[in-house]
Amino acid sequence: MRPSVHRIFHNIMRYLKLYRVFLFQNLKEDMIYRSNFMTLVIMDIWSVGISVILFKIIYSHVNTIAGWTFDQSLILIGSVGIIREMAYLTFRRGFLELGSHIRTGTFDLFMTRPIAPNLHLAFRHVSLSESFGEAVMGGALVVYGLMRLHHWNWISIFLYVVFLLNSLLIYYGFSLLMNSVVFWVIKSQELNTIVYFFMETSRYPGDIFRGVGKIIFTFIIPIGIIATVPASILTGRIGWGFAVTALIVGSVFLSAGLWVWKRSIGHYSSASG
Repeated sequence: MRPSVHRIFHNIMRYLKLYRVFLFQNLKEDMIYRSNFMTLVIMDIWSVGISVILFKIIYSHVNTIAGWTFDQSLILIGSVGIIREMAYLTFRRGFLELGSHIRTGTFDLFMTRPIAPNLHLAFRHVSLSESFGEAVMGGALVVYGLMRLHHWNWISIFLYVVFLLNSLLIYYGFSLLMNSVVFWVIKSQELNTIVYFFMETSRYPGDIFRGVGKIIFTFIIPIGIIATVPASILTGRIGWGFAVTALIVGSVFLSAGLWVWKRSIGHYSSASG
């Protein structure tokens, strides 16, 4: 094994071990406040349930939305919940706290630890309770939708998981781009609102966009692919050209997010100014 490959493998294993430590520590903290955990779960299930009811009302007047049936839309809604929980289990909560760390100067700690600041920030407060109910409800909607469609196979399920991971990378890259701005504007509430609605809007099929809107919401603000592509694979709706496009967008957003993040850290002047 070449030294460079060995180094990459070593770093991956090291970060996985660190993630496991952070995950178990945060799980312990979540379980201390069990009533809070259950309240968040119930609220998440209620929120997804409201979305399903709204879609049901819409579908009582139309048969399809941009070619999507109600059962296919359930898989789309469920996929959003799964992706959001994956984000909270990896990076989302940490980025919500970034503005506070920069204002108080505690971001200095992330700069001095022997771990990449973006990964330390992400792993430090991974959360099971945030969006857990949404993920459970989302998984149930995906299974229910599949059972209603009757034409799934194990290959499509495998590809669904692969593209869920790709969507997570898109979400991570987009979050990096948005939160990198915090190093200049300090207050991040508005930026996190943008990231929140990024996922909320993804509950609608990307096929509703046309013309310039299709380009914008595929390549610039990729809400048209982040949940639509995995759900399309599972429902047999997707063309493989669009699937490859989603993989390219994932690579571009991840690379761009990491590049902008590194440039933004160079702008950070620390607590001492």
